[in-house]
Amino acid sequence: MIPSQRSLFAIPRDVCYLNCAYMSPLLNGVVEAGKTGIEAKAQPWRISAADFFTSNESGRKAFSKLLGATPDDIAIIPAVSYGMAVAASILPLVSGQRVLLLDEEFPSVIYAWQTRARAAGAEPVLIPRPANDDWTGAVLERIDDRTAIAALPALHWTDGARLDLVRIGTALRARGAALALDLTQSLGVMPFDLAAVEPDVVVAACYKWLLGPYSTGFMYVAPRWHDGRPLEHNWIAREGSENFGGLVRYRDEYRKSHPPAAK
Repeated sequence: MIPSQRSLFAIPRDVCYLNCAYMSPLLNGVVEAGKTGIEAKAQPWRISAADFFTSNESGRKAFSKLLGATPDDIAIIPAVSYGMAVAASILPLVSGQRVLLLDEEFPSVIYAWQTRARAAGAEPVLIPRPANDDWTGAVLERIDDRTAIAALPALHWTDGARLDLVRIGTALRARGAALALDLTQSLGVMPFDLAAVEPDVVVAACYKWLLGPYSTGFMYVAPRWHDGRPLEHNWIAREGSENFGGLVRYRDEYRKSHPPAAK
């Protein structure tokens, strides 16, 4: 067990806060970083082109290290709903196929995939709570030749039940199906073996176990889907975007992770 980390947070001595599954307190360092960002915006004449990329790249690098990926696999997102909408845009789904979902799961996951499935003429399958509370077994029983995608958590949002994502990932790959994960309830407090699970997409909001601010999250996209269609075409995501003088020389190539230009 690690020693007490209370000094890293602004938590009074008479408060014992354990509800990070709802919302974590911010680390003192995160609070200071937020203040630094606001103070920098108060003096925009001090902000250079390189500053647009420094914090973004360091954030993507840190998350990729936590997940066991590379920075080029990582995108910064505002919410789980955005990440799942991206996943729904890039993962293939056709009429007659099925998307597996868990009943009583977080709505942002359910709504995204129900909408995508119905638009494609596919079937969103809401797996009901099993009588024995074995969500892993319930998912495995539903995987068949019609399964195209499963959108799942590592821990069930309602009851905290753990899913065996290694077994589920193996079963899905055997059918040629994709796996989209929402790890908001677990990433940062539980280990996750990316190589063993082999998900297609992972999203995680920062405001729980990642000890970060609200309205910030990260998304992992497996390299095989890097050519998928994005939801929006942000200028900063294109190659050469660090050269502000060349922004009107429009580029088709997406920007790879690399150190920002010197100030």
